[in-house]
Amino acid sequence: MSLRDSLTARLPNTAVMQVRLRSMLSRRQLPPGKWVQLDKLERSNRCFLLEHTERVGTIFKALAWEEPWICVVGLSLGRRLLREHATALAPITLNLAPLFPKGFLRQMEGETHRQYRTALSRAIQPDDLTACESELAGHAAKHLAAHADGGETAPDAYISVLNAIASGMLIRLFFGARPGTDLFDRLMAGYNRLGPYGLVWNIGPNQKEAFAEIRDLLLDAHDGVDGAESESILGRLRVNNAVDETLLGNLIYMVEMGRYDTHGLFRWLTKYVADNPQMLERIAREAESAPSGNRSFVRAFVLETLRMDQSERLLRKIKKDFVFEGYLFPKGATVRVCLWESHKSERAFDEPMRFDPERFLEGDPDYDAFSPFGLDRHQCPLSDMAIRTSEIFLRQLASGYEVLPSGDGLPIRGAYHWEPASRFSVRLRSRAPIQRGFNHEC
Repeated sequence: MSLRDSLTARLPNTAVMQVRLRSMLSRRQLPPGKWVQLDKLERSNRCFLLEHTERVGTIFKALAWEEPWICVVGLSLGRRLLREHATALAPITLNLAPLFPKGFLRQMEGETHRQYRTALSRAIQPDDLTACESELAGHAAKHLAAHADGGETAPDAYISVLNAIASGMLIRLFFGARPGTDLFDRLMAGYNRLGPYGLVWNIGPNQKEAFAEIRDLLLDAHDGVDGAESESILGRLRVNNAVDETLLGNLIYMVEMGRYDTHGLFRWLTKYVADNPQMLERIAREAESAPSGNRSFVRAFVLETLRMDQSERLLRKIKKDFVFEGYLFPKGATVRVCLWESHKSERAFDEPMRFDPERFLEGDPDYDAFSPFGLDRHQCPLSDMAIRTSEIFLRQLASGYEVLPSGDGLPIRGAYHWEPASRFSVRLRSRAPIQRGFNHEC
């Protein structure tokens, strides 16, 4: 008996029986595929969904954590699903209602969602990031140097460094607190209490206390908007008279979620430069000799990392029955739009399992081939910030160090994302200054 068959639900559980009953009563067919245990199979084989798609098609049913799921593979298909059935689908994310009214932006609907998203989008200014780029670079350089000088190679030590870099960058960009100031240090301490070991899904007393501390710090610190404060998302929102309890709460938790995702992305970036030292050298030589932009190699490197890893899935809960592509999507099931698998399409990318930043040097693919930050109105408004902070981190890493891998293995399924092997880390060895004044081709 194969592993796949052994992990197929032999007897229908209550949730499956309810889904089958809804199918019978509506006379609509459920998507194809056996009720395989997706969560267990995927942990043992990251490519399981890709292989399963070849067998049963781009829409299929499965079980995950004993609940019915429907998987959709393909960006254009997923985008159309979200657009045509928006009112029947609810995003799955943290419940922040215990902390502030109206909850998380991604859970809002209708005019409320439009109002808050518009206010946030207006406050995100690329020029603000450009203005503080040297501060962000200095912050990253300081923490990388401390790690290199210590000679530490333990995985947890390097992850802690990446978390400090990512957290500090976001605190500066969102709230205008400069590294080295008292406000910056107190905000960092507050966030370390909010999620000392990573993003906490279920809000408890510790999160409520830490959130209140961060909120009060920001309320007390931003009576005016000048200098660094005005070059921040919160500062611009204050200028526009757009800040209320809900929007401030959203900013605080965007940083909390963002610092977890960002340091995870920084770890993948480190993994790929450790595996490709010639690419690290190319980034180092480009760092001061070529302007950043859509044709820079460092940007292409970040995009290829996002294509290969970190951008994985969109999850929605079905609020009411609907039919899509002839199949019943039953109330209560979870929809998974599979981004990682969609980005491995051979129709969109040659040799899609090969890491190759060159594929992005001629420009970005269209949204039907590559969409790492969501689909349509569900795209993250902070996508450019994520790319540019990654570029800053990579340039500091490449210009200062050789990156020597320590420990390796297959990727593992973490709490929220796939991650490099748990024992993967790096040793940073200071490099000689790059000689400028000549062109170099990798």
